[in-house]
Amino acid sequence: MVLKEGVYKPAYFNYSPNNVYNVQNLSPDKSVYFAVFDENQVVLQALKLGPKSTTFNIPPLKPNYRIAVIGNGEVTISEKTP
Repeated sequence: MVLKEGVYKPAYFNYSPNNVYNVQNLSPDKSVYFAVFDENQVVLQALKLGPKSTTFNIPPLKPNYRIAVIGNGEVTISEKTP
């Protein structure tokens, strides 16, 4: 699933809080900021993802967390495989 600029709830995408996920910027020429906030709006992780970034681990995504994508790039969140 590709996410563009916006704020998202993991519950909308059925992310499991028991799985580990990766994030990656797919855009060939745009950077994005990516952040994960807990239910109290505390930042758990914040990343600047350059164009065509490598994948980065992100914290488990509980349904009531928020994901923020800022910038004109496109990010994907995928389940981490062993």
